[in-house]
Amino acid sequence: MPDFTSRSTKAEYLDQPTVNKKELFLNLAELDRINQLLGGHTATVKGVERLLEDRSKVYHLVDFACGGGDTLRHLALWSKKSGYRLKLYGFDILPEAIEYAKSNSKGYDISYKVADFNNYSPSHQVDIACNALVCHHFYGHTLDSFLLKMKELAEVGIVINDLHRHPMAYQSIQVLTRFFSKSLYVKHDAPLSVLKGFSKSEWQQTLDRLGFEQYHLEWVWAFRHLIYWRKP
Repeated sequence: MPDFTSRSTKAEYLDQPTVNKKELFLNLAELDRINQLLGGHTATVKGVERLLEDRSKVYHLVDFACGGGDTLRHLALWSKKSGYRLKLYGFDILPEAIEYAKSNSKGYDISYKVADFNNYSPSHQVDIACNALVCHHFYGHTLDSFLLKMKELAEVGIVINDLHRHPMAYQSIQVLTRFFSKSLYVKHDAPLSVLKGFSKSEWQQTLDRLGFEQYHLEWVWAFRHLIYWRKP
């Protein structure tokens, strides 16, 4: 059994400088299904809904490191049912991920671009900055910079949805991917992602240190930490 006392620093396939396009596309498709099955999208929607107050207002939401756009597509469908008005944007450092996102978002009013968070400079208002399953890729100064960039740009607040490092989560995703995944990336990265995830106390220490006052942090199914913070 791996050590769960601290975050793993091993690199995922998605952390490599180059990716296999075919494998990436299969990975993104399977991640969407996993998020639907295990409540990943539901967690993000819950956080976003906590920040919305006015159904007559158009909220501009940016997904930081949007991957294949599955979170944004889910938010688009939810907004139509809920009555909240969202203008959706996403960016990612991988051109292949943005290609996939655009190809699979036809019929959705979502804007995508290739960008790194360090040089991301939107030409539009940003009300809500969110991300899902991104922060566990970062450590130290890079993680701090990523969170502070979201905090700087968001006029209303931020939403973070990421993995809880836990033995049961690790064992469950190993079984799930071993028997149901066809993606080499998912088989390798999904269990490792859990080992790179956060404990509740690690999140608290990071957010307190960076000055996120009065944030909300809760555990949600399946083995996720949901964080939402409203700008004072």
